[in-house]
Amino acid sequence: MIGEILSTLNILEKASRFLSWVRKTRTTPADTVGHRFIKLFESHNVHRNQIPRFFGHGLTLKDVQDEAFLIQKLDETLLDAASNLFGVRREWLEGAESQIYPCHDFYKHPEEVLPFLTGLRDANPNGDLNGVLLAPVEYRDDAVIILSELIGNIGDKPIYRYHICNNWLFDYWKSRAYLTAFVAIAWKCNICLRGRYLPLKEIQQLADGYSLLSVEDEGIFLRGRLWYPEDMAIEAEAFLLGIDPEKDNYGLTSALKLWLSLEEKGYMNTGLSMYTKEEIQSSFKHALEQELES
Repeated sequence: MIGEILSTLNILEKASRFLSWVRKTRTTPADTVGHRFIKLFESHNVHRNQIPRFFGHGLTLKDVQDEAFLIQKLDETLLDAASNLFGVRREWLEGAESQIYPCHDFYKHPEEVLPFLTGLRDANPNGDLNGVLLAPVEYRDDAVIILSELIGNIGDKPIYRYHICNNWLFDYWKSRAYLTAFVAIAWKCNICLRGRYLPLKEIQQLADGYSLLSVEDEGIFLRGRLWYPEDMAIEAEAFLLGIDPEKDNYGLTSALKLWLSLEEKGYMNTGLSMYTKEEIQSSFKHALEQELES
């Protein structure tokens, strides 16, 4: 009797393990290419039924109603076209990797900013290109620039593609100087780059490209306290705000020296200031002298 009970328990345990394995290995809708394809469009404010007329490529209303029909149409050409349209990684769309957006890193490379921005403009000359610099309210760690590029309309609805520029440590003097150079170059290219202060946790959720930006996320351009990042290229006080001074004001003096070096190379000209280049340069030199004396 006891043996039968133990045998039954053993069978039940094996069945339980098998069911657990099935649950873990079963493909969920979020893992299918068809689901991600639909999700990609809907997150960018393109309704499932609007995909055929917005995207084209031979898709019909019948195709997008059922993922079983859709998967038959999703060949290499369509997958490439969809990932390029919204600037997402093909590997994510295929369900193979979790990083959605490629991230662009211009830390220590201000010379690459202008070619990057002009490349976006040249590829989409009729698309408005603007952006936001999200800085942490805690004035430490990650900041991120998100560029928003108009790629079309459905009726009165604008549809955007996003570009993430990350690897900025907001309180680190060297990073702050190169971040300022990016902002200045963007404004010089007539790209409006506004600033918003958000909690660090929210910024980190966006900064590495693992969150699918949706129409709701366009609120990041309006959410949080407004600030003007272009001031960092014009006013020494704005540039130094929140930088870790480190020991003996090393961070502040190093930041000002690097700002002046980048300015001499032409990377700090926003084209916005009422002051001359010499006047701005003089104010930053004066700020450096004050920091060295303190």
